[in-house]
Amino acid sequence: MSLRSLRPVLVLGALALAAAAPAAQAFQASIISTVNMRAGPSVNYPQVALLGPGTYVEVFGCEQGYGWCDVQAGPNRGWVAADYLQAIGPSGPVVIAGAGALLALPIITFSFGTYWDTWYRGRPWYGRRPYYYNYWNRYPHGRPPPPPMHRPPGWRPPPPPRPPSHGRPPGGKPPPPAPGPKPNPRPPGGGRPPPNGGGGGGRPPGGRPPQAQPMPQPQPR
Repeated sequence: MSLRSLRPVLVLGALALAAAAPAAQAFQASIISTVNMRAGPSVNYPQVALLGPGTYVEVFGCEQGYGWCDVQAGPNRGWVAADYLQAIGPSGPVVIAGAGALLALPIITFSFGTYWDTWYRGRPWYGRRPYYYNYWNRYPHGRPPPPPMHRPPGWRPPPPPRPPSHGRPPGGKPPPPAPGPKPNPRPPGGGRPPPNGGGGGGRPPGGRPPQAQPMPQPQPR
């Protein structure tokens, strides 16, 4: 049998093997807390969908370092930070960001042109494709995702610090002035010398000068 006659047989055999081969496996994971699905592996890409806690997604692979993963939730396809993805490991639930290698998740790369043209035609922000294409050229792996915010119930941010009062007491009023020296009290009598002596000019009591006594008259001899 010639090689030319064997060619159709080989082609049919290859097609049969390809059909029998299992499709690429997608791993199932769930969302830990509310997170945005992005149109690329960075918070700078547009929002595709908002995923709530407990949402199940199919994970097709993650970028090197397991910072972002390519996932699908219903008709939406996009990238989610691996800190928000939880999968079932050999010993129980694990976060993909720290257990991607344990789960044997495939390492994939983000190809902007093919990905956007396949999934995002018709999106309102698709018209800004050149802008995000330039961003992808500058940061092909995107910037690191922010850490998840796990706040306890009833948590409130602390109040802002108050400005300094510059030494003022509570209420904002300036302090009263310090007491000064007291004036010397006036002497009794309004400054007049006391009566009956004590610098009264030698006058007798009563304030009148003494009257002259009459001279004795000589007796006739």
